Amino acid sequence: MFVSSNKVQDLKKYFFQKLEVKFSQREVKLMFQEFLLKRLSVTKSEILIADEITLSESDLLYFREMVLRLLDNEPFQYLLGETEFYGLTLKCDARALIPRPETEELVAWICETYKDKKDLQIVDFCTGTACIALSLKSNFLNSYIIATDVSNNALDLAKQNASTNQLDLILQQDDVLNSSLFLEDHSLDCIVSNPPYIPFMDKEKMEDNVLKFEPHIALFVENDDPLIFYSKIAQIAIKKLKTQGYLFFEIHEDMGNSVRELLKELDFQNIVIKQDLQGKNRMIRAQKK
Repeated sequence: MFVSSNKVQDLKKYFFQKLEVKFSQREVKLMFQEFLLKRLSVTKSEILIADEITLSESDLLYFREMVLRLLDNEPFQYLLGETEFYGLTLKCDARALIPRPETEELVAWICETYKDKKDLQIVDFCTGTACIALSLKSNFLNSYIIATDVSNNALDLAKQNASTNQLDLILQQDDVLNSSLFLEDHSLDCIVSNPPYIPFMDKEKMEDNVLKFEPHIALFVENDDPLIFYSKIAQIAIKKLKTQGYLFFEIHEDMGNSVRELLKELDFQNIVIKQDLQGKNRMIRAQKK
């Protein structure tokens, strides 16, 4: 047997010994606790006194599999099957990108912008898990929100997340580069998107856990046209946003000025680039005249 006993305390020693070569102690502790919560259906307070719990052989094999998959760079969120995002618990798997903290910052910016509003008309393009759309719906319950994605698999995941969180969205398959989504002109208060924005030439700079497991369709764009999604969505926004309506994007840290110039050329106003908590240019807001 790979552990000295079936007790949680000995499993914990194994888990830390194997993973501390790759992760910080804080990360290993968090992952171990989350796996315990999921596997044993215990409460967080019970974890504090869990060392003497006796585990089944099946439990031990589950934890060994998690260790091996983590060592193979599989994302922890995919293994756990869920992640926390802006106060919501979202199902998370390889059908869509893992929601990131910087995207929570984008949601917070939108909520601050519309803090005095109750009912909004919003479209979220390239929705993935629907993390943005669902977070906005949870904060603006009377709003009408459409979330689209080119991937039907991602939309199935988004539908599960909407159902689990008991939030109503209009989910629709749509290729934003050739959009057939019907929207009345000048009908929207807000358009938001975290589209693919990483040029293929940047792949070599990326971590294995992203390259091996997260969907490339949601990550990469051609090297010769890295702003293609921003351009297409901005053109839609010019027609569909109300006067004074806002367009929000998450952006590549190196493309802020390029996106700003694109928006200027389309006659948007009050264009603001905002840094994330890491000090990187990560989001942009523009207003329709």
